[in-house]
Amino acid sequence: MSIAFFLVVLCMLLLFPQQASGAAAEALRIWSLSVVPSLFPYMVLCRMLASRLRERNIPAVPVAALLGLMGGSPSGASVLAAYGSCISKKTLLALCALTGTISPMFTLGTVLSWTQNLAMCRLLLFCQLLAAFFAGGLVFLVCSDKAPACCALQTTTVCSPIVQSIDAILQVGGCIIFYSVLAGLLQLFPYFSENICAFVHGLLEVSGGIHALCSASMPDFERTLLISALCSFSGLSILSQNYAFLSPLGVRFSQLVAFALLRAVLSVCFTAVLYARFIV
Repeated sequence: MSIAFFLVVLCMLLLFPQQASGAAAEALRIWSLSVVPSLFPYMVLCRMLASRLRERNIPAVPVAALLGLMGGSPSGASVLAAYGSCISKKTLLALCALTGTISPMFTLGTVLSWTQNLAMCRLLLFCQLLAAFFAGGLVFLVCSDKAPACCALQTTTVCSPIVQSIDAILQVGGCIIFYSVLAGLLQLFPYFSENICAFVHGLLEVSGGIHALCSASMPDFERTLLISALCSFSGLSILSQNYAFLSPLGVRFSQLVAFALLRAVLSVCFTAVLYARFIV
């Protein structure tokens, strides 16, 4: 099935090169002008802090939970990859559900620059973190596997936090461009409206999808709910990046998707309840 899908995408790239290159160019613009300035310095600082905490033998769980939430994805997954072999599979999966969201700096920096609505962005961040905590707690209660997690693959080269962050931000850019091209090809089908295309784009690649939703014509309440869902789901692009770090620990991609859907549902519920109090 995956081979047939990639063949279809390849044929569409050859048939519609202008649409594909246009989507890639727009994704590159969003990544370079919006994502990198807000996310890269934050990612470097989180990795520097993580290395200092490891040197002081701070326990794995609070470090992974705190830095995973602060750094967002894929920083959280990289922290879990370093500490995963020190915790149980049950705790690892709970932390995957907890730390799989996008960076808070993306919400307060990039999304704010697009919406110019500080109250909405603060509400989005609060509901995003609240949904992450609830999802992590639910997974921890449901999961019964207390066996140690698989040993993470060890790298022979020790890189500085800046070098690691450069590699991570380049992976982010590559995934943004690839999934944005897929989303751009969806617009060739006349059955999808502009708003539906924007939301599907967000399911594939969150930054471009949210950017499209910010400029779409729809009620503010509906826009806020959709952005809330996408912020907590984080998109298949980010989930793929997380999976690259977490697969050596025995975490399946389907599990990451399930955790992301749980966070998205919880975040939408919290946003719907609190919208009238904080926005209206």
